[in-house]
Amino acid sequence: MLRAIIADDEETIRNGLKNLIESSQLDIVVIATAEDGQEALAVVNEYSPEIILMDINMPHLNGLQAIEKVKSKHQHAKIIIISGYDEFEYAHKAIELGVFAYLLKPLDYRNLIEVLQEAVKSYSQRIWELNQLKVSSKEMDCYKAASQASLAALDYIRENYTDNNISLVQVANQFHISQSYLTKAIKHKTGNNFTDYVNRLRISTAIHMLTDKDKMYTINEISSLVGYSSQHYFSRAFKNYAGVSPNKYRSGYPSP
Repeated sequence: MLRAIIADDEETIRNGLKNLIESSQLDIVVIATAEDGQEALAVVNEYSPEIILMDINMPHLNGLQAIEKVKSKHQHAKIIIISGYDEFEYAHKAIELGVFAYLLKPLDYRNLIEVLQEAVKSYSQRIWELNQLKVSSKEMDCYKAASQASLAALDYIRENYTDNNISLVQVANQFHISQSYLTKAIKHKTGNNFTDYVNRLRISTAIHMLTDKDKMYTINEISSLVGYSSQHYFSRAFKNYAGVSPNKYRSGYPSP
């Protein structure tokens, strides 16, 4: 339910409007009334109402001056001017201030109810739009954060693929992203899933080590250095990717 305040220097009008709203089954509750512009500002700042009914000709601070001050802090409030002045100058100023409606006294109460109904709809729609913008902004922030985290995770994999304990779960947890998102990011960037990507990095390094004529690593040493838990597992993975065993590759079998 939306909250409304009524500002008018005539008590009968204030009470009449309050009774009309309360008996009309509108989704509005009148939370305060004010008899001059200064009091109107005070209750608006205290209650932050969604709907404001404001007379123009009030003591201390007229309605237009009060609205100008209200708009600086409560820009989403729907303001309905109720005026006894059918003058272009007032209407033009009201448009400049972005008031929702400008109604003339004596009021057509049926018209007032329709305007209030439209104000409720307009306010609700605006709040929905603002919430959607917040959701979209939050989603974009989350997407950017996840994208940056996935790039950092890929760098981490390239730097730590020789660690025998590296796993999709461990990397995802370390960079605070889901396993499914990390899997998709790796697939998008490399064309491989996590296991295939790590194996390709390891086999690529193993090939360089197998052909290093200066150091002449044993197969078991290479297996351990590139991150495999056993020579048997390394040899099987190597053959899956290179088409031949590590020993055959070292003996001069042409590169696939």
